[in-house]
Amino acid sequence: MRSDRPSDVRAAGRFRLLPRTLVGRIVFTTVIVAVVAVVVAGAVSFGLVRTASLGDARTVAASLADELATLPQSTLDRRAAEAPTGSGQPKIAVIEPSGTVVGSVGVVLRPKVQKKLATGSTLSTTIDIGGHRYIVEARPTSAGGTVVVARSVASVDAQVSAVAGQLVVALLIGLAIALAAGFLLARAVSRPLSRTAGAARRLAAGERNVELPQSGTVEVSDVVDALAELDTALTVSEARQREFLLSISHDLRTPLTAVRGYAEALADSMIRPDELRDVGSTMLAETRRLDRFVADLLELARLEAHDFPLELGPVDVAAVLAEAAAAWRAVAESGGVALTTTVPSGLVAGTDAHRLRQVIDGLLENALRATPAGGFVTITARPDLPKLAPSATSGGVRITVADSGPGLTASDRDVAFERGALHGRYRDSRPVGTGLGLSIAQRLTARLGGELRVVAPRQDAPAGNTAATGGAAFELVLPAAAAPSR
Repeated sequence: MRSDRPSDVRAAGRFRLLPRTLVGRIVFTTVIVAVVAVVVAGAVSFGLVRTASLGDARTVAASLADELATLPQSTLDRRAAEAPTGSGQPKIAVIEPSGTVVGSVGVVLRPKVQKKLATGSTLSTTIDIGGHRYIVEARPTSAGGTVVVARSVASVDAQVSAVAGQLVVALLIGLAIALAAGFLLARAVSRPLSRTAGAARRLAAGERNVELPQSGTVEVSDVVDALAELDTALTVSEARQREFLLSISHDLRTPLTAVRGYAEALADSMIRPDELRDVGSTMLAETRRLDRFVADLLELARLEAHDFPLELGPVDVAAVLAEAAAAWRAVAESGGVALTTTVPSGLVAGTDAHRLRQVIDGLLENALRATPAGGFVTITARPDLPKLAPSATSGGVRITVADSGPGLTASDRDVAFERGALHGRYRDSRPVGTGLGLSIAQRLTARLGGELRVVAPRQDAPAGNTAATGGAAFELVLPAAAAPSR
């Protein structure tokens, strides 16, 4: 197979010829445009000036010939004989009917032309003799001859060259002005960008609330505004991370302190034999709490990885929800909470059954922990009419897990899926977990191609349940199963 690398190298070499800085590229572009404009303007101007000069020279020659043709023969002969012979002056001659030529212009006329003009003919042409071109105007005289006025094209070109020199000087001055303007423009454009780049580097170095440069241009202002939003977002994110780490540190320290205290007591033989069972149970419970914290942190880390394993395919949602309800029913009954399900059969979603169960388990654990005795937790599912998968044969599935616990405020709903946000708010007032469960459920749902959101809580309790209504409700929307390929 033929390699394209040499052409790529040549292309890269061509691009390396361009300056790397914005100032250099703007100045380079300005130079190229200005030079092309000067060359084109010079070429067009020279052609126009030459054409106009030749036309003026012919008009002057024709006017002079018309004027001389009206003079008496004697005066005409004297003017022809005394006419200047300089290279830039028109040549004048009188051709008499006999063929005699008076004046210097005859040297540029062919004998055939002179013979024709001797009969009193009118002529307006350009002739080429001996490598030189002449503008020729001839008019009949009253005596029957012809007066001839000739002007060398070379003399006209010499005048045009003088004018062209002045034009070139003017164009070069314009080129210099364009270069200066391009440089100033480049500096004006690049200066705020350079200051913005400096501010971005300060942000990257960890500095926050960086003062950003102000610019009048819309494009640079957009970049500055985006950096300001990034600065704010980083400040908020880092503050939440600090709060989360402080919360996690507090929750890790509590079981560690208990385990260490009992371990020191055991080492010092301060635990009586009849207390060993209780001490062991307490240490086991605390180590399980630690294990849960570590497992949740590892799960979050895995969710951020690009190679997170998924086995997507058609899943019987009703079967998964039934298994989850059966697994958590004992926990619900031990807490005096009614766990009910309303799930029609035949609901199929395109997802991963194991990961779906993981999301449902997280939502049920959160709901059962927040719901007091006498309350209820419900699992409902229904078809989702909008198709989340373009290739699906039917709509997806919408699952809702609702409880009658203390519920969430509007501000709670805004941060419900942020790590440790609700944990930090309510760890001193209601039962809380690790602060990671909802974040894991939301990120896992996103990996499954679905959506998890907080919705308005249901306002009616299941039949026979007198617990207060309200609480929190989480809605999980799963994509439809893709149609089988043919």
